[in-house]
Amino acid sequence: MRLWQWALEVYARPSVAEACLSLQDGHGQNVPYLLWAAWRAGEGRPADASAAAALVKRWDAEVGAPLRGVRRAIKPAWPGVDDATRVTFRETVKSAELDGEKVLMESLEAMTGEPGPALDVLATLLEAARASGDPPREAALRALADALSPSLSDVAS
Repeated sequence: MRLWQWALEVYARPSVAEACLSLQDGHGQNVPYLLWAAWRAGEGRPADASAAAALVKRWDAEVGAPLRGVRRAIKPAWPGVDDATRVTFRETVKSAELDGEKVLMESLEAMTGEPGPALDVLATLLEAARASGDPPREAALRALADALSPSLSDVAS
């Protein structure tokens, strides 16, 4: 299964979304990058985690984080700004943010090799976290691995 489609399906599960947002907001991790790592584990796809991490760091600094910041900044009401207009604009920014995540994930998918025997998802998540330069948060990464485990067996089959 293609990464983007798989990510949309698994992220729709509350336990996955919760684990991802905890890693993003509490530990500074990039959600598309972690989902890529989990997807490639399920598919057994080799990849250079360091090269992928370098791409993700630049993308997040220049595209992902700024869009997320704008979306979050305009979530509450702003005195002097029409609420309906603000909400419409926020939805536009949210859509651009999602489009950006798709571009990033398609780029990450292009950096992976052919499918093979499934890899250990927790080990792959830890490898990705280390390659990104952030100390791994094993308990938080384990929560994501556990939330994804039924979906990963679907990828591998």
